Amino acid sequence: MSFTGVWAIGAVPDAEVAALPGRFSHAEGEWTTPPGYAEDLAWWIGGGDREPYFTPLPTPAAHRFAAFARSGGPSSPAVAAMKEASMDLLRDAEGDAAFAAAARKGDPAVALYYGLGAEAAARLPGWFGDFLLTAAEVRAVLPHAESVLAVNGPRRAEILGRIDVWMSAMSDEPGFDAGTLLDGPLRVLRYAAEHGAGAVGVSEAY
Repeated sequence: MSFTGVWAIGAVPDAEVAALPGRFSHAEGEWTTPPGYAEDLAWWIGGGDREPYFTPLPTPAAHRFAAFARSGGPSSPAVAAMKEASMDLLRDAEGDAAFAAAARKGDPAVALYYGLGAEAAARLPGWFGDFLLTAAEVRAVLPHAESVLAVNGPRRAEILGRIDVWMSAMSDEPGFDAGTLLDGPLRVLRYAAEHGAGAVGVSEAY
């Protein structure tokens, strides 16, 4: 099945972000958790990110991580509604306040998380590219994001190399610019912090 994975991030009005939870607090329905979520999370943060993923074809570990990351994590009707509303907010973001990456048969956000590894990725907000931050939360998470995204030298080369390997094996997007996955999200978070805005990130497949 063909699909295109898109990861979009935007700086959006703080008041709009702050209002979203209240808008959907009435949504009925229980929280659901993907099958095997707890086991996969423990595996990923407990060393699963360091297992062989490509030899050179994708190994079971690569497929396990991809399925885990794309599962969406624990969710509820209210969370799903807020994600949809977040996508509407992103439509007005542009210029330095916006970032988007797309890959045919791939997922740019998952590629970044693989590139970073579990320990570094844990410093980023949200769930594999999905997040909703008020202006105060943007200021709080920015130093953590900078610590893992604003890197140079051997560490940057290592991350970009891992992203390249992931995108080559797990997508159909030749020539994907791995550097945008480090620079783009950080640029938007810095813009939001500087302008007192909130920030939204949405990873979706179409």
